[in-house]
Amino acid sequence: MQPDPGGGTFIRARVIARMAARMAHEDSFGRGPLAELRRLDPSGALADVALHRLLARHVPEARLAQIGLPAWALVIHAAALAAPDSLAFPPRASEPPELGKQAEFWAEAVRGARQRFGRELFEAGYGEGRFAILLDASAEALPDALPRAVRFLVAKGRRLPVLAIADLVMSSDEPESEAGKSIRQGIARGYFRAEAKAASPQAQTVSGDAA
Repeated sequence: MQPDPGGGTFIRARVIARMAARMAHEDSFGRGPLAELRRLDPSGALADVALHRLLARHVPEARLAQIGLPAWALVIHAAALAAPDSLAFPPRASEPPELGKQAEFWAEAVRGARQRFGRELFEAGYGEGRFAILLDASAEALPDALPRAVRFLVAKGRRLPVLAIADLVMSSDEPESEAGKSIRQGIARGYFRAEAKAASPQAQTVSGDAA
């Protein structure tokens, strides 16, 4: 995977949100293609028809080559595991029409998605040990670790912030870079803030009252 130049995150987030929006509409996307993407092996041959059709419609060739097919395949596979009902992403209508404000909108959406991913994992009961393994996973280990986490979330009735998993996957070659650290720190912040909130006296009082 080649480094993502300035502005790349904004474009990538928009592309991924639009792909997720398509997968969230199972009737129009098709149950067969969605099932194919769920079965996809991100470490395999990557000759799947549904994968390449989705990429051809949404991802410019230059960006596909820059980031790499395996990374795109893993993001799409993870999104498909949560589709159609458990995907979380900014709707297209919420993007501001002003070009100058669009990058700011998507940057904020990505930051929020990182923290939400951590929070969703904690609230689903994803253990700290498994959470640490997920954040520490190398590019080689992530194709196993990430789908497991996504399946866990979906099984617990939680939603998957797709922009956050795209960040995690597409920084996995350089997790110690400033961008890689920022992504993982954002996800960790969401997880441990949710833990702190759950452990606060106010939360415990509310829980006791509800019981």
